[in-house]
Amino acid sequence: MIDWLEHNLLPCFLKSHFGLECPGCGMQRSLIALLKGDILESLHYHVALIPFIITISLLIAQLIIKHEKGGKWVMWAFIITTGITVVQFIIKQIMLFQTH
Repeated sequence: MIDWLEHNLLPCFLKSHFGLECPGCGMQRSLIALLKGDILESLHYHVALIPFIITISLLIAQLIIKHEKGGKWVMWAFIITTGITVVQFIIKQIMLFQTH
């Protein structure tokens, strides 16, 4: 399965058409690295993947269990994951700008 994923990555529309990485660029490679058990490589590709997985897991659990405070947990997990994604995107843009 991992081999198939590595050879069938979906292209990023923004990157392929405009040469710009989107905030989600690297997430597929990050998932493949995580499936291989390489957490550091996964974090290198996209640091928000693990928080994203946690957020989705909390959402699914909340939809099934309907815990009294589950909605707030999902909301905060979403906010944190989004914040991490935005900060990573900004850092990538700054590093890209400095290399040009």
